[in-house]
Amino acid sequence: MSPRSNTIDDVNKHRRAFLARLRARSNRGSSYEIAIESLNFMRKVVITGKYENVEELVELLKGEREKLAAAEPTEFVISNVVLSVLKMIREESERATLGSDEFSPYDSLNKLWNAPSLGDKDLGSRSLKKSAVAAINEFATEMETCRGNICAQAVDHICSSDVVITHGLSRSETLRAFFDAARTAHRSFRLLSVDDDCEHAEYLSSVDVLSAMRHATRSLMMCLAAKRHSVPVCICAAFYKITPCFLPVLNLVPSMGSPAEIVPYWDDDSMSEALIINPLFDLIPSQLISLYISHTSAISPSHVYRLIGDYYHPDDISHLNAS
Repeated sequence: MSPRSNTIDDVNKHRRAFLARLRARSNRGSSYEIAIESLNFMRKVVITGKYENVEELVELLKGEREKLAAAEPTEFVISNVVLSVLKMIREESERATLGSDEFSPYDSLNKLWNAPSLGDKDLGSRSLKKSAVAAINEFATEMETCRGNICAQAVDHICSSDVVITHGLSRSETLRAFFDAARTAHRSFRLLSVDDDCEHAEYLSSVDVLSAMRHATRSLMMCLAAKRHSVPVCICAAFYKITPCFLPVLNLVPSMGSPAEIVPYWDDDSMSEALIINPLFDLIPSQLISLYISHTSAISPSHVYRLIGDYYHPDDISHLNAS
């Protein structure tokens, strides 16, 4: 068997192990855990993969992203991490080629016009692998500090005597840390955490801020009620949760979970004629959101593409929204 065949087998083995770990969990787990698992898989692909230049490495990672997206179409975090790694690899290659003095992470007209293509960048596979692994490790560090940077902004959005209503507090470590940071800064506020069966509208008439986590169902009703009562809605979202993929029709994505998660098996007889729907996501229109609180700053929905431009390369995402 040739060394290239052994390399392909190793990558396939790492991919199967990664997907098996995701599917073996009784519940979804946090987005941070999925992002770290995805990043670890990317590191293994970079280390064990066979490539001679940047172009071959980019194509290898793009192929892995397509396979992972086909296996887990509702886990956008996985695709986001791979696309972010692709941009970092492009930047590391450009930095090594141009030198740190001439490299700039931001695009300009002159840079786009004079930039060499990937095939023109002569960087050895060993140096490329070392640079790519270093970039991935730096990205992992940025993920680890993301929650702390989000929580550091709590004092900018929660004032003393505010009444804040939130949903899914028990399922979001980021939200709990966000409110703890506000209390640590001596912000005296009332926090109302509602469950799935609570009537939200009766509380929102006296609420100052609505805070929610990104991955939560039944948040749409709260956002609609907040809009009705002119209450701002803030979403705490790490950068790896902001996807560049545009979904014109959400029904194209299999977004239904198992009915067993909400109805026990021993109730099967009494509900044999019922159609049980367990949605995994809520589609919340951008006009219902006031601010996204990311690790760098708070941005309005109309400025999300600035954050997308910081973490995704145009060459890697143009075909996603064109298809």
